[in-house]
Amino acid sequence: MIDEVKKEIRLAIDELNSHSLYKDLNNIDDVRQFMESHVFAVWDFMSLLKALQIQLTCVSNVWIPVKDTVSARFINEIVHGEETDINEEGIAKSHFEMYLDAMNEVGADTTKIKAFIRFLEQGVSVQQALNLIEVAPAVKEFVNYTFALIEEGSLHKLAAAFTFGREDVIPEMFLEIVKETKKQDQKVYRKLIYYLERHIELDGDEHGPLALQMIQNLCGSDSQKWNEVLEVSKQAIDKRINLWSGIQTVLV
Repeated sequence: MIDEVKKEIRLAIDELNSHSLYKDLNNIDDVRQFMESHVFAVWDFMSLLKALQIQLTCVSNVWIPVKDTVSARFINEIVHGEETDINEEGIAKSHFEMYLDAMNEVGADTTKIKAFIRFLEQGVSVQQALNLIEVAPAVKEFVNYTFALIEEGSLHKLAAAFTFGREDVIPEMFLEIVKETKKQDQKVYRKLIYYLERHIELDGDEHGPLALQMIQNLCGSDSQKWNEVLEVSKQAIDKRINLWSGIQTVLV
């Protein structure tokens, strides 16, 4: 069934991967502006990941064996790589923190995302925090959609958004832009290059296949769950397309 889902969403993925935004990302200045909005999607992904871990594994003080140890192992493997990976200096960091470091390295503005995190640390809701920092409507819509799924708590739907709502083109494209920038002015964006290469390595070789297997385990032979996975997958990709379009409008 997973092959059927991939077949059904192929056109939507092709639309995402051929978005006209990519043609507007031509230099490191464009990358900076893109990252200032995209960082919210990086954070959003981490939240989706933790929502899955909470449901699939035991995270309470009193440990109780979980029913689906195979899916629990899958999600723990992904959490290990995303939340506590090793950066280019051999220091344990989440991919979100590595992305922030890369933003600082290229001179992107981290003011809004840092203010957002501070509000969350103070107990402000995600929706309120987004309003307080006045992010672009497309960013707000994207994050709010994810948290609507998190609040609903349907495991297979969360897994669908987690697996199919990603961007596959951006890492390779950023690498080309960064390499071209290096040729022009000899600047070295070590942190950004490492993050992008690590992103490509983990998603392609490890996390992508694990996520697909997780959906397979969660849905089994339940046709209704598979239909809902297909529906959410399409929605998640549409939200990503809308996010790209919203980011595109702020590029100068």
